[in-house]
Amino acid sequence: MNSIKFPAFGESDYSDNTAGGSRVYVIRGVGEQSFSDYESLLLSSGYEKREDRRDGLHLYAAFRGDGAIYMNYYSAIGELYIVTEEDLSYFSYSDASADLGLPTLVTQLELEDFGMCYVIRLSDGRFILIDGGQGFAPEQKRLLSCLREQSPLGVPTVAAWILTHPHSDHFNGFARFCENYLDDIFIEKVFYNFPDKNDTEHYPLLSSADSRFEYDDSATAYIPKMEEQIRRSGAAVYTPHTGQTYRIGEACCEIIASMDDTVHVTDNINATSTVIRMELRDQVILWAADAGCGYIRLAEKHGDRLKADILQVPHHGFGCGGADAEIAAYKLIAPRVCFMPVSDYNAYTVFCTYKAGARYLMTEANIDELITGTPTRTIILPYTPAQSAKSELRRKYLSGLDDCGSTAWIFTDLHTSVPSDFEFTILNTTNSTVTVWIELFFEDPKQKIRSIKAKVNPTSLKRLSIVGDEVDPDALHFNWLSLKAQGIPENVPFAVRFKSSAPTVISHPNHSASYRSQNR
Repeated sequence: MNSIKFPAFGESDYSDNTAGGSRVYVIRGVGEQSFSDYESLLLSSGYEKREDRRDGLHLYAAFRGDGAIYMNYYSAIGELYIVTEEDLSYFSYSDASADLGLPTLVTQLELEDFGMCYVIRLSDGRFILIDGGQGFAPEQKRLLSCLREQSPLGVPTVAAWILTHPHSDHFNGFARFCENYLDDIFIEKVFYNFPDKNDTEHYPLLSSADSRFEYDDSATAYIPKMEEQIRRSGAAVYTPHTGQTYRIGEACCEIIASMDDTVHVTDNINATSTVIRMELRDQVILWAADAGCGYIRLAEKHGDRLKADILQVPHHGFGCGGADAEIAAYKLIAPRVCFMPVSDYNAYTVFCTYKAGARYLMTEANIDELITGTPTRTIILPYTPAQSAKSELRRKYLSGLDDCGSTAWIFTDLHTSVPSDFEFTILNTTNSTVTVWIELFFEDPKQKIRSIKAKVNPTSLKRLSIVGDEVDPDALHFNWLSLKAQGIPENVPFAVRFKSSAPTVISHPNHSASYRSQNR
């Protein structure tokens, strides 16, 4: 294939990895001149430059020779990425479209569990599909019904089925749907950039199966099933690499992240996600799949070019690649509308609300609408949210908090002479570990005890003595009002206040709470 040895100019700070059918070189600590030097080297070695683009902080070029070479340079971090592969199909890519003048639709399909499946109906009646969920039977039927209802053609035609990464809740649905309904649709192209099914050196969890399922849902089992169904379909296959652009009907799809960006930094399979900046009907949609903003350094690499009208919230709002990096990316994207592919229950009550990134979107980002995954929802592009959407988001956010309890509870009329008055039960219904701070108050203010700390595991019930071994009696480095310093006064009335990092339900067998906070 490629006769050039990378790195070619004596650079010592670099990594070299195989990624699927590609080789990825990352050269660190270089300037823009390095990009130019490699361009000159490739041209002098007989390679033909087929693409060349500068987008703010990002330089990109694609070369064709005895193989394909894609180069991405990011000036803000001083890193050059060089990807080599034998496959030359990208350079002959084409897409035939006959615009029928139909409205462009985007559908977020309701799934039985969390997962991701989007259906984009183009103006020519064809579809772009992004992922497919787990592919449970009701989901398969729902997807087929959506395609039939929205298609003006006799047989629904999928212009492109894009599979973002090999996690069961994203790509299993493709194989399971095709096993039952491949004859009911026509698939023109399939896009995926996955690790090899046996690459457990880079991605140990490829072979891990979820014990909740009766079948083996591991990527090692389902990548071959997926490839078998692709062969059955006869669809053309493309491997999306960072920097490439594909035009599918009226959709212009730029790949702004892929496995190329992360194979050298993490074994997290979410970080292999293909991230797409899609221009469609004068709006920009950022499809982030499960990508970790920190792993791919989305904000640093792309800066203001991340701006998008619509964001598919990465990793279902469950958090991805560090909260600071996630929020930094959201500030640059500054979306007006967000798709969050997860149920209302998970979004507002159990999970996402208590993750810093999702909470930022819900409370600080000034978005106009957050569209969760229940029920199936279809919008027409270009899309403008209803005026009531922002207040509906606020209502659901507060309602979800209320469904979990309160962040402050106060119990009075307790007495230190009664051992059971120190015994409480804390219920955490969220999927996040909750930290609870406990303070004791007495008639003599000098006897106050503060900063007792308890941890409550996700979705669990904890019975504890607020002065027992189950708590950290002095969680501060210096605390003159600690339990150890103060001790428990004998035979006096007391009150206790609980403050938790997320809403909880706190109870006592003999006393009702005198106060619980309202979630505002």
